Amino acid sequence: MIVHTDRVSNEENRAANSTNMNQVMSKSDIASTTIFMTGSTGFIGKETVKQLTQGDAQLLLLVRSEQRARTVLKAYGVKDFDRITFITGDLSMSGLGLTAVDREHVVEANVIIHAGGTMDVTLGRTVAEQIFMNGAREVAQLAQEIHRTHGLRHFIHVVGYMSPYGERNEQGNYLQVEHVDNNESAYEEMKFHADLLIREHAEQHHYPLSVVNPSTVVGPRPTGETEQTGGIGLLIQAIQKGLMPVVPGGSSYWLPLVENDIVAQTLVFLSREAAPVGGTYPLLARREDSPNMKELLQLLAQQLDVPKPKGAVPLPWIQWIMKSGGSRISGVPAESVAFITNRSFPVEETEALFTRMGQSWPDIREQLPLVTADLDYRLQYTPLPEGFPTDYIRSRSGNMAMLGWEGEGEPWIIVHGLLQSADEMLPLGKQLRDRTGNPVWLIDLAGFGRSPVHQGDEAFEGQLDALLTVLGEFEGPVKLVGHSIGAAIAAAAQMRSGRTDIRLGLLQPVANNSNPNVLRWVSHLPRGVMRSLLRGRSEKSWNQMFSSHSGVGDSSVMAHTMGKRIRSSLQSPRIAGAHADLLRWIHSGQRKGARSTLWAKMESQHYAKNALVVWANQDREYHYPQDMNSQVKRIDVPYGHYFPTFQYKETAAILAEWADTLR
Repeated sequence: MIVHTDRVSNEENRAANSTNMNQVMSKSDIASTTIFMTGSTGFIGKETVKQLTQGDAQLLLLVRSEQRARTVLKAYGVKDFDRITFITGDLSMSGLGLTAVDREHVVEANVIIHAGGTMDVTLGRTVAEQIFMNGAREVAQLAQEIHRTHGLRHFIHVVGYMSPYGERNEQGNYLQVEHVDNNESAYEEMKFHADLLIREHAEQHHYPLSVVNPSTVVGPRPTGETEQTGGIGLLIQAIQKGLMPVVPGGSSYWLPLVENDIVAQTLVFLSREAAPVGGTYPLLARREDSPNMKELLQLLAQQLDVPKPKGAVPLPWIQWIMKSGGSRISGVPAESVAFITNRSFPVEETEALFTRMGQSWPDIREQLPLVTADLDYRLQYTPLPEGFPTDYIRSRSGNMAMLGWEGEGEPWIIVHGLLQSADEMLPLGKQLRDRTGNPVWLIDLAGFGRSPVHQGDEAFEGQLDALLTVLGEFEGPVKLVGHSIGAAIAAAAQMRSGRTDIRLGLLQPVANNSNPNVLRWVSHLPRGVMRSLLRGRSEKSWNQMFSSHSGVGDSSVMAHTMGKRIRSSLQSPRIAGAHADLLRWIHSGQRKGARSTLWAKMESQHYAKNALVVWANQDREYHYPQDMNSQVKRIDVPYGHYFPTFQYKETAAILAEWADTLR
C-alpha cells in the first residue's frame, strides 16, 4: 500500500538528506547542540520542531503557555517531548519575560532560531512594534550574552522575503533603506526593521547570522494543509467572492510561494552546520521558473470553479481601490495584494545552500491544487459536532485528500456521498478502526472537502478516474465502501480496475434509481442556475432535510450541525459546482448508458460473492436499484438516506460482521 501522509513525507525527506546532514555535523556534535527557538507553535515553527525532534538536539522553546504549546505540537504530530524544554516568556516583554532561572538555562544554548511573531498582516503599528522590534532587541541581547559566555555557533533569523535588507554595496556594507514602501503594512515594516537591527547587531558582536527569507508560505507536501490563511488565503478569499476579475499588475508581477516543510528543512540543516558562514537565503524559485500572476490566478480560478480573470489592472490602482473603501465593502483586507511583486530576488546563495542540502527546488504548480482546495474548504469551515473523532491523520492518495487511521491488515477505503465530505464519515471510520484494527481511510471526492477538482470533462468519469488512481496506490486486498453516489463511483471503480482483490460495500447506492422529486426538475436547469439554487438554500431547509433523514427526530443536534455545515460549504463555488455536476448525472437521464448497466454489470459470481448492499428502507428520495444483481447480499435497516452518518455504530457493526465472513 502506498499512502502519502505528512509523517511519511517528512521522514522520506529527512532520510534523503541524512547523508548530507551527517556530513555537516557528526552525531556527537549534534547531540551537543542546544537550540533556543521562538515561534515554535507557528505555521513554520511547528513543522521545524517536528523535524528537529527526529534528531538529537536539545530544544528550548519560548512559549507563552506550556500547556497550550504542548497541545498544539501534539496535534501537529510531534510525539517525542524528551528533548523539549518549554520556557515561558513573551517577545513583547522586557527581557522576554524570563525568570532568572530560565534565562540561565537559555544562555546554555549554542544555536538560536528566531521565527517568532504573529502572522497577521493587519496588525496595528504599536502592536507590530512591540512584537517584532522589542522581540528582535531582546533576542539579539540574548545572542550577545551567549556569544560572550561560551560562543554562539549560529543565529538563524526568519523574516519575510520582501525585506529590502541583506544586499550589500561594493564596500561590503548592507544597503541602507530609509523607508520601506508606502504600500507595506506595519506588520511588514516592523519585521523589516527587526531584520536590519539583528543584522547590524550580529556585525557588531561578530556572531554568525543566517537570514532565511521565506516567500508566502503554503502547506507541506503531500496534503497542502495551509492553516495560515493570512497569505495566499486572502487572495483566494478575494477570488471566491468574485473580487478579482482582473490580474493585479498583469504578467510582469508574481507571488512567490514556498511550502512550510521546505522552510523547516532549511532551518534544520542550518542549525546543524558545524561552522556556518552565514548568509541571506530567499526561499523562492527564480522568477522565470515560477507562475506569473496571470498563470497563478488562472490556476486558482480553475480550482475554485470561477471565471478566469480577464485583462490586467496596474497594481497601484487595485491597492488604491482597496484602501479607499473596497476592503470595507468586500470584507477582504487591502493587504491581500501586499505580497504581489514585480521584483526579482538574488537566489544564488539559496541555490548553493540547496546544493549542500542535496535538494532541488520543487515546482509549486504541483502543490497549488491541494493548497487551493484546503484553503477554500478552510475559509468556509464550520466546526464538526462535539464528540467527533479528532485523533485522525491527514493524508493524500493520488490527487484526493484523505482522513483516517493507520492499522494492521486489510485497509478500508470509504467514499462519501452528496452533501457530505470525509469529515462527516469520521464517526463511522473511527468505529470501524476500533472494531477491526484495520487501516481506515476516508476519501474526499474530487471537488468536495479538501480534494482538488478533477480535470475530466464529465462528472462521473472524472470522479471515477480520480478514485482509480487512489486504488492504484493501495497494494493488496482492500475493502471499498461507498455511500450514495459514492457507492456508484466505488462500484464502477472496482469493475473498471479489473481487480479481484477488492471487496465492495454499497451503502444506499444511487445511480439511476431516484424517485420523482424536485431535484429531477432542478437538474435540467443550466449548471450555473442549479449551483446558485444550491448555494441559496437556507440553513433551516437543510436542517429539516437532515433531521428527516437522521432517524433520530427533529431535535437532533448533529442533524442541525450538519445543516449548518452544508449551507456553509456550498458557499464555495468549487464545492457547489461538484454537487451540481453529480446531481445532474443522477437525475438528468441516461448518459453514455453508464447508469442503466452499472448494477447489472455486477453479474459475475465474484462480484456477487464479494459485495454487500446495506439499504435504508425509510429513504424517500431513492428506491432500491431494480437491476442490482440479485445474488448480492442485501441487508435492510429502518433508517433514512444518511444512516452511515447518523447510525454509524450500527453501520460499522454490519460492515465489520460482513468483513468477518470474507475471511
